[in-house]
Amino acid sequence: MDRERILQTPGRTAVKPKLIDSHCHLHFPAYGDGLSAVLERMQASEVAAITVGTTAKTSQAGIAFAQQHQNIYATVGHHPEHLTSSFEDEYEGADDPFDFDELKDLAADPKVVSIGETGLDFFRIDPDRNRQEAEQLQEDVFRKHIALAEEVDKPMTIHCREAGDRFISIIADEKKRGRRIRGVMHCYTGDWEEAQKLLDLGLYISFTGIVTFGVKKSSDPEKHVHRVIERMPLDRMMIETDAPWLAPEPHRGEQNEPAYVEYVARKIAELRGMECEEIANITTENAIRFFNLQ
Repeated sequence: MDRERILQTPGRTAVKPKLIDSHCHLHFPAYGDGLSAVLERMQASEVAAITVGTTAKTSQAGIAFAQQHQNIYATVGHHPEHLTSSFEDEYEGADDPFDFDELKDLAADPKVVSIGETGLDFFRIDPDRNRQEAEQLQEDVFRKHIALAEEVDKPMTIHCREAGDRFISIIADEKKRGRRIRGVMHCYTGDWEEAQKLLDLGLYISFTGIVTFGVKKSSDPEKHVHRVIERMPLDRMMIETDAPWLAPEPHRGEQNEPAYVEYVARKIAELRGMECEEIANITTENAIRFFNLQ
């Protein structure tokens, strides 16, 4: 049996991948009949993936999916937008209520390598809701995820949108209370000033295909995420696709998939003046260590 088949065959010893997509939603219904082809391209590219849960239902489905494949792992969590927004993405499927007890039970599965997707999303709050109460609800649930991650001794997969200051204050407060917090800020697009604060809190930072997009003429180039990539320590960096969303150049506008994580590695290598293989090796080792991948 060849290397590519071994990567995805149940019961076989997993081969160390060339690249790890540290955050995707491979088990979501977005891929439909095209899933087999997506997996084949992933195998051919020697990519491993962590497929991320966003509710109890999608977390359970992610575990079941990961159990069927080598070099695919799962997370369990409840995305903050599902707490305070009625928005439903066609790629994700129907929403379900927050169920902490179910998430806690799911977190014990050996295929689960992280707690999340969790965090804050102050962009996704319905206009008819009391905003203060909605923000507090997201914070309360985020703190529950932090406690769960410490209890089961697994890191967190973190989302933050339009809530940077509140997020940093929560992490700082939880650390002051004695919590051991290990987390990766996924899909980072902020500036170096904010990135420094996240790094000072001990977090990792992960980048998506957004880094392959050109800098807008109206933007301050010193505030661009490219400056973060150029400056941050390589031992705290990971790469991802956030598939099926955020396809990189040259596939921008198409449905994203784990094989495209190589384009993220290529762009980071370009920005750092390094070979793509070096970035692939570093980010793969970082993900293996961070998620304790076996």
